[in-house]
Amino acid sequence: MSQPENEQNQSQQPQPPQGDLANELRELGQQIENAVRGALESERARQLQHDISSGMHEIGSQLQHAMKAIQENPQVQQLVQRGEKAVSQAQQSKIAQDFQESLTRGIAMLNDQLAGFVARLRQGEHGGPASGESAETGETKRLDPDEK
Repeated sequence: MSQPENEQNQSQQPQPPQGDLANELRELGQQIENAVRGALESERARQLQHDISSGMHEIGSQLQHAMKAIQENPQVQQLVQRGEKAVSQAQQSKIAQDFQESLTRGIAMLNDQLAGFVARLRQGEHGGPASGESAETGETKRLDPDEK
């Protein structure tokens, strides 16, 4: 087919009016709104909402009674006291303090390394070494200075 014939065929195809589409979409939106509003306002929906609300209230009440019974149970109170004592002892132990100090040093070193990495990245963006060149790393440091 030649190009002028193609243009004639395209101009002969019916094109839906834009106003009709907008009107149909607007009417569809109104129908959906009416359907949802009708469903929510129906007696069945009100009854369902009431039943759900009553059920949730009952569940909440039963949970409160169960929690009160658990809190008053002497075995649970004893377990809580043991747990608090164990946590207190762990916080006071030398091992926990050593672990915390080692962890703090390790995180500080990691922060230093990341800061250096970010600085090298920024330097590379602003006229540093070309991206094809290999990057050098700094000295490797042990987290535990006692080990060799």
